[in-house]
Amino acid sequence: MIEISTERLTIKKLSALDKARLTELIGDPRVSETLSNVPYPYTDEDAEYWIGIVHSSEFNFNIFHNGLLIGGIGLTPQRDDCCELGYWLGFEYWGRGYATEACHALLEHASLVTCFRQVRANVYEGNSASSNVLEKVGFKQIGTGEVFSLSKQKNMPCLHYEYRLPD
Repeated sequence: MIEISTERLTIKKLSALDKARLTELIGDPRVSETLSNVPYPYTDEDAEYWIGIVHSSEFNFNIFHNGLLIGGIGLTPQRDDCCELGYWLGFEYWGRGYATEACHALLEHASLVTCFRQVRANVYEGNSASSNVLEKVGFKQIGTGEVFSLSKQKNMPCLHYEYRLPD
C-alpha cells in the first residue's frame, strides 16, 4: 500500500472508518462548490462510493494531518502519458499550505513511478486560491473553458492548467 509522507502530511488510502469524516468535510458546501465531480448534498452513500473508487484506483489518495483526514488528492489517467490532478481540503484547512505540500509530494511520486509526463488540472474561474496552489507547484495556465459541476448541475467557466513532469 502506497503511503507518501511529507513534513506535515501523510498521503494514503482512506478506510471505511474515515467515512463520517469524509462526509463531514466534503459535504461542506464551501468545499463541494469548488469541485466538479462532487454532489451536494454529500451523503453516506456518496462517501461509500468514493471509498470504493479510491481503493480501485491506483492514484487516488487522501490527505491526513496527525492521523486525521483533512482532504483528498489524486491523478486520473487521461491517456498513456497524461493525467488530471484533482485535490480538495476541508474548509478549516484552507490557507495553511497543505494543498501545495500535498501536490508537490504526489507530483514527485508520479514522476518516479508512472509513465505520466503531462499533468492537467482545471480550476473554476474566481478560485484564486486553487490557481495559486497550481502555480506554486509549477503549473502554467494554458487556456479557459467549461467543466460540468455536479453540485451546481451546470457548466462552469474554468481555467485550464498544465504541468510537465520531469523525465
